[in-house]
Amino acid sequence: MAVRRRDRWRLVDAYSLPEAARGGPEVDLAQPDPVLAWIQFPDRILELEGRVIAYTDRAVLVEWGFGQGADCAWVWRDAVRRRNDKKRPAPSKEGRGAS
Repeated sequence: MAVRRRDRWRLVDAYSLPEAARGGPEVDLAQPDPVLAWIQFPDRILELEGRVIAYTDRAVLVEWGFGQGADCAWVWRDAVRRRNDKKRPAPSKEGRGAS
């Protein structure tokens, strides 16, 4: 289910782990890590591109979206995997046959 907000559609709030479940202490990241994360909503579960902005020994705080449209939720560490945003380098000319 989605709701309309300021002439845009957005998903309803995601489920987030309660403080007792995520463990502690919470550590904020100076530089967010890009990830793919499984996020649970009341009516669906989606794998979203997001950023880890904090973590504990058992859970991570994932943020997705941008600006005022950004949302976040605490999820289990196993629900995320690193996203490789680096583009593939162009093939080198050294590996080709001599002309």
